[in-house]
Amino acid sequence: MSDKQTYSRILLLLAHLCVLAACSMPFRHAPPSRQAPPPPKPPAGPCVVLSLPLSGTYEPIAAKISKGAELARQEAAVRGVPLRLEIINAEGPRWLAELAALPQECVVVGGPLQAGRYDEARKAGLTGQRVFFTFLPSLESGDEGVRAWRFFPSPQDQIDALIAFATDTLNIHTYGAFYPDDAFGGRMTALLEQSLASRGMYLQKASYPPAGVTLWSEAAAALLRPVMGPDGRTPVPQTTFETLFLPDSWKNMDMLTTSLLYNGEDRLVLLGTTLWEQSLSNRILANAERYILAVFPGAWNPVSSPAALKTQGGDFWMGLGYDFTRFAVRLGLVSHPAPGEVNARARAVQMPWSMAPLTWDGNGVARQKLWIFQVSSMGMTPVSAELFAQNRAVVLQRAALRMQGQPAVDEQGNPLAPLSGTFPQDVSSPAGQPGMTPVDSTPRPSYKLTLPPVR
Repeated sequence: MSDKQTYSRILLLLAHLCVLAACSMPFRHAPPSRQAPPPPKPPAGPCVVLSLPLSGTYEPIAAKISKGAELARQEAAVRGVPLRLEIINAEGPRWLAELAALPQECVVVGGPLQAGRYDEARKAGLTGQRVFFTFLPSLESGDEGVRAWRFFPSPQDQIDALIAFATDTLNIHTYGAFYPDDAFGGRMTALLEQSLASRGMYLQKASYPPAGVTLWSEAAAALLRPVMGPDGRTPVPQTTFETLFLPDSWKNMDMLTTSLLYNGEDRLVLLGTTLWEQSLSNRILANAERYILAVFPGAWNPVSSPAALKTQGGDFWMGLGYDFTRFAVRLGLVSHPAPGEVNARARAVQMPWSMAPLTWDGNGVARQKLWIFQVSSMGMTPVSAELFAQNRAVVLQRAALRMQGQPAVDEQGNPLAPLSGTFPQDVSSPAGQPGMTPVDSTPRPSYKLTLPPVR
């Protein structure tokens, strides 16, 4: 056999062996290898980012904010809007890197919730890459409307709401403040004093040591200046203001109002802060009548909240996530613009709010128009200005009688002017009751109170 024939047979044998072994000749393309399918692409719609503490002390609050945001995302999906919701754990060690790695269109960030985390983002330069609407009551001086924005009620919002109720609704123009000698009490009282001064009103004030409870009555006396009444037993305060600001937590209110009563004062409209809401929400008060003239501001009104949040046990934090997500979509930002454009877009946003409405001025400074709540037997209730004014007139009349040594009851022991409202005894208003002598309800120094004639 020739060499050529031998070589041909060898090639033919190799070809058969390769077929049997399912091998490929060098000149053939290998079949594609089997790979895992690519991950699904995120929705092509708007992107909203939340930077929240998903672990640690604030985890329960972050969970509520996230839940509200998810409800907003679901509502958007029903309307055919594929909203992309990104939640970054601000307690994670790489949260800044994770935030920076998001696509450009994920530019609007809700949060952080803690001032320290905002400082970290600011120092890392992320405020120049993302548009932060922080969940903080205040920002560094010069930052708001320039480096970041606020999506949260401020201390000034609280003061504005209280003055609007006391002065614009009740026509009160004289104010006092009885405040703890600490950072919060001093700061809130200073804001009130500045706001009153801008309206041409003066604030009388006195402080007390937060831990020195036994000294509170003495501190109150310096503000109220009581003298003994005609009976030699009843203190008659020489108070020259009609409303009293109490920037302290609710747990101290019983002792503080006792200090006022010890000095004979129970006629003042008491103004609290949002600190009260944390204690009074969904609480039953047995001594609510004692606080019939006490009010405070709040950003969440369960009565007017959307049905979607009511069914989920909604509160302020859930409303915060819900409202921010819908607000961020309406901003319509897909890249980081100049601050002036953010200010203009925020100012132009129109939407139904679940919490108290937020607005932004031309400089990007936020203002939240807080609601006013009254202390009630159910803990808190939206205030009725008409009912509040009626009850205030009754309180003033009773006090006037007491300070002159006269009983505030009729011959049967019934109150001459019963109080109205959601209290242990729900009675009708005093207006038009037979036998009632009208009294001038304008508070004056105690010795100038107009009294009904003695019968």
